[in-house]
Amino acid sequence: MLEELIKKSLLAVLEKYSVFEEDIDIQLEKPRDRSHGDLSTNLALMLGGRLQRKPRELAGEIAAEVSFPGDVIESVEIAGPGFINFRIASAYQVDLLMDLWGPEGALEAIKTGAQKRINVEFISANPTGPLNVVSARAGAFGMTLVRLLDAIGYDAHAEYYVNDAGLQVGLLGRSLRAHYLQLAGDEVEFPENGYHGRYLEIMAAELMEQDSLAVKKAASAFDDESFQRITAPEGNAEDWRKKPEEDSVRCFSKYALMKILSWQRETCRRFGLRFETWYFESELHETKRVERALERLRKTESVFEEDDAVWFRATDYGDEKDRVLVRTDGMPTYFLADLAYHYHKFQRGFEHAIDFWGPDHHGYIQRMQGAMEALGVARDWLEVQILQHVTFLEDGRPINMSKRQGQFVTMDALMDEVGADVAKFIFLTRKPNSHLEFDLDLAKEQSNENPVFYVKYAHARICSVLRNAAEAGIDPGEPDAEVLKRLDQDAEWNLVRELIRLPQVIVSAANSREPHRLTGYISEIAGLYHQFYHQCKIITDDEQTTLARLHLSLMTQRVLRRVLELIGIDAPERMGEKN
Repeated sequence: MLEELIKKSLLAVLEKYSVFEEDIDIQLEKPRDRSHGDLSTNLALMLGGRLQRKPRELAGEIAAEVSFPGDVIESVEIAGPGFINFRIASAYQVDLLMDLWGPEGALEAIKTGAQKRINVEFISANPTGPLNVVSARAGAFGMTLVRLLDAIGYDAHAEYYVNDAGLQVGLLGRSLRAHYLQLAGDEVEFPENGYHGRYLEIMAAELMEQDSLAVKKAASAFDDESFQRITAPEGNAEDWRKKPEEDSVRCFSKYALMKILSWQRETCRRFGLRFETWYFESELHETKRVERALERLRKTESVFEEDDAVWFRATDYGDEKDRVLVRTDGMPTYFLADLAYHYHKFQRGFEHAIDFWGPDHHGYIQRMQGAMEALGVARDWLEVQILQHVTFLEDGRPINMSKRQGQFVTMDALMDEVGADVAKFIFLTRKPNSHLEFDLDLAKEQSNENPVFYVKYAHARICSVLRNAAEAGIDPGEPDAEVLKRLDQDAEWNLVRELIRLPQVIVSAANSREPHRLTGYISEIAGLYHQFYHQCKIITDDEQTTLARLHLSLMTQRVLRRVLELIGIDAPERMGEKN
């Protein structure tokens, strides 16, 4: 890539100052003011203090000594307190643009991951209700990151962790049983801290109408390999009702788990999420992986017993205090199950693991990485991305969410309200660790104020331009470098300069784990195309001008589609299409 060429040339000059590649991370960004050039570095500002030099003077020396092929960099200039700016030669910009078109071009060259296997786990929802908007944001970020990692040559594996072995699943079964018994006319005390959601009332009402065959049919949806663990209890709700209480609760729990997982799987499908693996916590216990992980920790002398409990020596690995692995009643903690799960990821051959966790898990990172180290896995093998909360606004006021009372915003309700594409795009407009205010009223607007509408309209506009050309008997063919070099307007070149940044944007978004860079980039592309469309008549009386502008439109269409594909959003050919 061009950025690598510039960095290598700068490093060659820096050796004179005894500064080498391992000493500095050279960053290249586009200048805020595009009149200052195409790429800029604050290299001299970073080195000024270390070398005891005035940054602007140092920048001048570096700029004077750095050399590039004349057909690549047109000029090197100094700006402000010491920025070094580079102007890319116009002909070379066209070459970079054309390199985005061919199948073996720039988007293949960025595939440097060598198919390294990376596990990306981005939804770890309790199967106790429909997926909510917290999972929606995690899904938007996680799935886009998987596509980004694939785009730069990694073998990224999307994984969904099902917490089906905890006390909450039993409480869910008790809650469903209570709802059912109440509908059947029995007097029953509702379990303390039970689930009151409307979805359980509906599920209980459905059970009143279902015979054994209907229950069995509902379970048939889980016949595929990933869900062979999901089975329906024998009989129907009336049969379960007559069993001893604990056996009855287990039957209602199994049914509730089956139904809710079917909802969650369908919700993920609607949202455009695909998972290579749905991993069930219960499998960890049934296969004795939890016990084996504990035994491995014992062999490394990383555990001790105190007050009838088993503890992990977390303080030996940087944590603020030691952590319980097995409670006094002999039951393993969630922490022990979680480290067994992650160790099994390592055993499955993943060379790196990325987890998306909520903000309340920030303190969990240190102990989890410490436990992995104690198990013989490098600390940096596990990477954790923290997702901050989302506040939904309607009529300018926040919407409160509470799963226990059944008053919460579900992913399905959000998709029904604004559409999956809009939701994903807006979730990706901020860094994952930044709080997001999601304005539902804005999300429903069909205007340029809605960022998703604005981007989709750019793609639809290009399709309209190409249809108009066809109706006029103009066949632009595929983009051609010699034709594109005839572009001569600022609006045209502003668009070219942004389009050629696509490989850099993909690589930086993947490596920094910041998929939100894609939405910022594509919004700028859309804005520049709209400007180009209004300032430059595309179909003109001059054949060569028309062809050049149609070729530029085709290149813009290619870039828009690629970025929308990475985000998982449709590229409509006409606005108003049902996407």
